[in-house]
Amino acid sequence: MKFNIPHEPGDDEINMTAMIDVVFLLLIFFMVASHLTALERVPVALPVADKAKIPKDLHNRQMITVLAEENGRATYYMNLQKVSLEGLGAEIKKRRAEDPNLQVCLRADRQVHHKHVKAVMAACADAGIADVIFGAFESGK
Repeated sequence: MKFNIPHEPGDDEINMTAMIDVVFLLLIFFMVASHLTALERVPVALPVADKAKIPKDLHNRQMITVLAEENGRATYYMNLQKVSLEGLGAEIKKRRAEDPNLQVCLRADRQVHHKHVKAVMAACADAGIADVIFGAFESGK
């Protein structure tokens, strides 16, 4: 049996709009994903705490990192930028003026002396920031 398949002129085109949209969305996804993996953090050996909890909202917190140096000194970072303690205090005050509800996440190296952590807390208190959380690893208990 022979079937006759009608051939209509002008119906041979493939609609590429949907395919272009999908390729464009994939391109955007991979660009964003590669940017997120490229975000750098200052490497810090956080202390371990028995009662450590993961904060519910960490997105709007200002990240401050304190790293220990060999001679008992500390290096301070704010937004991945190395700052002095005086510069840190000034930057915190500036950010507090911009955002009255500013919250801080303090990541201190486990080898850093407490006086350096206390200095950052004092700078936060001078700026009027009372909401400070500390970065720590949960213990296996």
